[in-house]
Amino acid sequence: MNAIQLPFKFDVELIKKELSQFSKEDYRDIYNSSVTLETLWLIHLIEPINDTNGLPVFLPNATLKKCPYLLSVFETFLCPVETFRIHVLDPGASIQPHRDNGYSMENGMVRLHIPIQTHKKVQLIIDKEPVVMHAGECWYCNFHKVHEVHNKSDEPRIHLILDCKVNEWFKEIFEKSLA
Repeated sequence: MNAIQLPFKFDVELIKKELSQFSKEDYRDIYNSSVTLETLWLIHLIEPINDTNGLPVFLPNATLKKCPYLLSVFETFLCPVETFRIHVLDPGASIQPHRDNGYSMENGMVRLHIPIQTHKKVQLIIDKEPVVMHAGECWYCNFHKVHEVHNKSDEPRIHLILDCKVNEWFKEIFEKSLA
């Protein structure tokens, strides 16, 4: 299976309103060999803090604390979340075919996408099959497989991306989504 919609729905208008307090200067260019420079931007919303055993626990940073609705989205996921960030893919930009090694249910680490702003001319292709996502939905995708993204629209594609460790809670959500 390449992708499955999970049983969550989020208010993208509230997310957009919260994100409107940030300017382009608050986002960082993502260096990635599969993306042309200055076409894919991110803003991190959590940061690692060491627990009493010296292990990292990812907690809301100052940016996320300014966004109460996004904080509630973060708190929805009752599994260890190691990435909680906004990705912006500029109009006309593409992410070339690549794989994110290890990001699959089978490997115990999943990458989830919540589209905030998307368009019918945005194409996500996983293992040569298109995956259509709509704003506010939450999707698990097997990014361990080869995938690519093309924003053929005139507007930015904005996604909230989470990297989560699979635990019993997530397994139950995943199984319910398969039914």
